[in-house]
Amino acid sequence: MSDTQQKKPSGLRPGLRYLLIGSLAVNFIIAGLVLGAAVGNKRTGDRPPREGDILGAYTQALTSQERREIGKNIRDHHRELGEKPMRPREVLTQMLAALQAEPFDPVAVQALIDQQSDIAFERRKIAQGLWLEHVSAMSAEERAAYALRIQEVLSKRKGPHKRN
Repeated sequence: MSDTQQKKPSGLRPGLRYLLIGSLAVNFIIAGLVLGAAVGNKRTGDRPPREGDILGAYTQALTSQERREIGKNIRDHHRELGEKPMRPREVLTQMLAALQAEPFDPVAVQALIDQQSDIAFERRKIAQGLWLEHVSAMSAEERAAYALRIQEVLSKRKGPHKRN
């Protein structure tokens, strides 16, 4: 027998094999997207917005100039008090050191969490007070327009409505 007659045909041709693998990959991607869309988006239009959504909407509904002005006022306020803002990197460094310490000290970690929470709460109170001053200085028409912009921002954040 000659060499050509003894060779068995080998499965798929290389080009067809790559096409099959590519098709399978595309199918997995599509299935993942469909599954992610179905399972991952649990927000529905009939639930009230979360507190973070509402507070963020107050800021987003302001014009960029108003946001810059309020931000400048916040920074000026902290400078007047002589406060150095707690930087995220410093907070992270402190927390990482506490988490890696041997022996682990949950009291120290809780103290860091409490400190961060207190600082965030105080800064938020200051920001809200300055925001309120800004809104108080608006005319009735400006406040009404601002309220409409808040509603628009919140309405854009609603998830899909429940299907019947």
